[in-house]
Amino acid sequence: MINKTRFLYFLLLLLLLMNAATLTFMFMHRPPHGGNSPQEVSHWLTEQLKLNAEQQEQYKTLQDEHRKNMESIHQQDRNLHDRFFQLLNGEAADSTLVNQLADSIAANRKQTELTTFYDFKKIRSICNAEQQKKFDEIIGEALRMMGQHPPQK
Repeated sequence: MINKTRFLYFLLLLLLLMNAATLTFMFMHRPPHGGNSPQEVSHWLTEQLKLNAEQQEQYKTLQDEHRKNMESIHQQDRNLHDRFFQLLNGEAADSTLVNQLADSIAANRKQTELTTFYDFKKIRSICNAEQQKKFDEIIGEALRMMGQHPPQK
């Protein structure tokens, strides 16, 4: 009886240790996912591409430009959405105005996508040939980290 109890305690301890090891491994090796801060993505890209000091300065300048452009686009998006949903308060929302605002919101989204695309193109342009190859390999992962949806391979 004591042998059986001792064996069960040993088995329980072994299972707990295996569970802890599995959770630790999963936590340490989890893939990047959306919701990372821009600083985390920036740091990750800098490390992955092995940007030198000059490239890092260029990258920082590009990031600052991107942030300013995106702030403007996001402010316009908030204003358009505010106007759009204020139409719910009206007794008879003019369907033409609803459609115009919806089109403006879509055009604003298009501007967001184009800005992001061309800004990544600029980042790629400051890389040397080897870094550009690496950039092409990791851009999907960077987009996932940012919560974007990269193309499927």
